[in-house]
Amino acid sequence: MNSNINNLNSRRGQSSPQRQQGRQAAQSWRTVIFLICAFCTGIFYERALNPCLFDDFIVQTKTAKDKNNGNLRSNFNSLPQKQFAAAAALSSSGPQDQNEKMRQWDNWPAIAYEEVQHALVTKGDSFFNQARELYYQKTQQPNNNNNDKQQQTLMDEFLKVYKNRPDQTNLCGIRINHALALFLAVKQINPTLVVESGVNAGVSTYIIRAASPTTKIFAIDPLAKPICGQGKRWVDPSDLTTNYWGENFTDLLDLDWNGMIAKKEVDPASTLVFLDDHLHTYNRIAGVRKFGLRHVVVEDNYKLGEGATPFDKKSTPKQMFHGEQWKKEGDWLFDNTVAYAEFPPLVPPIMAAASKGKRKEAGGFMVAADDNKDIVHPMLRPDLNEDDMKLYTHVADTLGYDAALVDNESYMQFMNYNQICHLELKSDEEKTTIDN
Repeated sequence: MNSNINNLNSRRGQSSPQRQQGRQAAQSWRTVIFLICAFCTGIFYERALNPCLFDDFIVQTKTAKDKNNGNLRSNFNSLPQKQFAAAAALSSSGPQDQNEKMRQWDNWPAIAYEEVQHALVTKGDSFFNQARELYYQKTQQPNNNNNDKQQQTLMDEFLKVYKNRPDQTNLCGIRINHALALFLAVKQINPTLVVESGVNAGVSTYIIRAASPTTKIFAIDPLAKPICGQGKRWVDPSDLTTNYWGENFTDLLDLDWNGMIAKKEVDPASTLVFLDDHLHTYNRIAGVRKFGLRHVVVEDNYKLGEGATPFDKKSTPKQMFHGEQWKKEGDWLFDNTVAYAEFPPLVPPIMAAASKGKRKEAGGFMVAADDNKDIVHPMLRPDLNEDDMKLYTHVADTLGYDAALVDNESYMQFMNYNQICHLELKSDEEKTTIDN
């Protein structure tokens, strides 16, 4: 792959330092791909050694599914029943108590602080904070069968898109929670360009295109084929998508941003960068910020001490904001951010109470025993609210999953959550330097 990259750099007339940067980027990508492959191989070995945890990995039998659905409510019988009635009157998405420095929710232990050095940080007004309202507000849509209009939610639209995704399992890629976040980000920002760093099987490319048929997409990946045995990559048929992968690979930070911006081929203010590459996230955010790019979504926003690769363990926004050893970087990132928010998981970890799966050391998955002090309030509270239970089971049934999350595929779909976040960075006039 090095020869392909060097030839590509030579054709573009890059200087020796630029060629060296290209080689370094390629080496970083190769290291990350090796580690991700090893991580996914570990998942397969766990399936082989513990088949009882992975029965019916893709599809449950109807008998088992009906049994689990019937027992779903019984999983929560030990909870105080008065909570159900009390929660029914609450909004499940918004904070119930708030001041200038923190954000709190009823019946949820986490506190989001508007300052660094905390496990959960927030800043400004991000659309991620209104995820429930945005997904469940009803709009009038034309009815194909007659001239009348029918009410539809953004969740209805998303479910149709997600149900038809090209890779149903997407072992080494985004699942429901992160797909919801990416879909909403594209809908709300309405970007003229989405730069996707880390393509793998193409599911995130598919989600981006489904959310916006008019945006340009730069799809970046050093490999021409997906890892994790995921078969053939989905390739966007739109001529608005440029594929920087395989022999055409060019790293995110090696693109000719200055040239494209000068030619008005790219509008930095309306460009969204989607980072799913497991490289040094903080450096990549700071790197795109130099070119004036304003919006970044970080897919794998690992907690302190977690991560699938060495970079994952020392570079995410959540780590920079929390870890004392990265206070300088955390201060700079916070100061140069207009808004920062983590997308809420669809449902809380307690919904996996029936799952026998173990906590993954690398992180990225919720388990029923989580204390929930470092993640935001979920979109839905089916553990407390009967109406939310109906909304949740509708999602699970529509997509063909078990709402009790007994089988591993259902568990992975709903409990795969890595604090995916959106950052709106300050403009050139507002930003401060890293040295400050």
